[in-house]
Amino acid sequence: MKTISGSYPKNFKEVDFSVKVPEDWTELEKYQFARIIEVLHFTKADKYTISVSLLALLFGPENYPLLRNLSEVKAMEPDDPSGDELLHMLTPLTNFIFETKPPVKNFFPYIQLKKKKHIAPADDLSNLSFGEWCFAHQYYIYYSITKDKEWLIKLIATIYRPVNPLQNPESANYNGDQREAFNENLIEKRALSVADLENHIQLGIMAWFSVALAEVSLARPHVFPPAPDVDPENPQPVEEMEPDTSRTWLTIFRELLGPKWGTEQQLKFTNAMFVLDELEDKHIAFEEAKKQN
Repeated sequence: MKTISGSYPKNFKEVDFSVKVPEDWTELEKYQFARIIEVLHFTKADKYTISVSLLALLFGPENYPLLRNLSEVKAMEPDDPSGDELLHMLTPLTNFIFETKPPVKNFFPYIQLKKKKHIAPADDLSNLSFGEWCFAHQYYIYYSITKDKEWLIKLIATIYRPVNPLQNPESANYNGDQREAFNENLIEKRALSVADLENHIQLGIMAWFSVALAEVSLARPHVFPPAPDVDPENPQPVEEMEPDTSRTWLTIFRELLGPKWGTEQQLKFTNAMFVLDELEDKHIAFEEAKKQN
């Protein structure tokens, strides 16, 4: 945390203040993180307006009166800063939001749906089953392309599930996932409850999932090759830049059925990271074979 202290004139007196504000993502409270993500979605606002809004979130509701008092300061002398200038001097406190990416941390490890606790997968997505991965990743892609909240709601309904009472972390039979088993037939029903979640919570979950997914992809560059660089002087037509959605993870799921991964039910509940690692190894072997030929 960073301590900000100083004084400002009010009613011809100097009022001292000292507050602590977060200086990186890890020091944020969950409401701050989610509201910050929500503000960042207001892309049509100018950067100063966004920065001041973010500044208010970093200071927290208990310090809103302080920011309001600072904004109302009138310059007593020509060289004295006005309220707007004082706020502008504080906006660099928000730089980390623009210059660094959030950690792989889910600020909402559980949510309440119809008064029932639903928990998220591991922060790094390491306990997703492959069936769950196929649906979650596809919903993520659809939301990224369309920005239609329907897909984000279904993504959340896929990965947040009630606690399985048979999965005790202290038990020798614990499989690393406290959630009940994935069932794609329940997504639509749970989505109805997820739709009632506040917008900033939905966006906060999406922000965490995006960062976690980026780390999963980065560790497997052959399965998830980086997007080609775009030459600003010779941009590609829009239709060539849009992702190909004709081949989905459900397509790959069907292709993997057989001796290696077993039946539909067996593959569905196989750890997704095991499957992705195997696909990465196959891609590497294929590239090596091409070089030798």
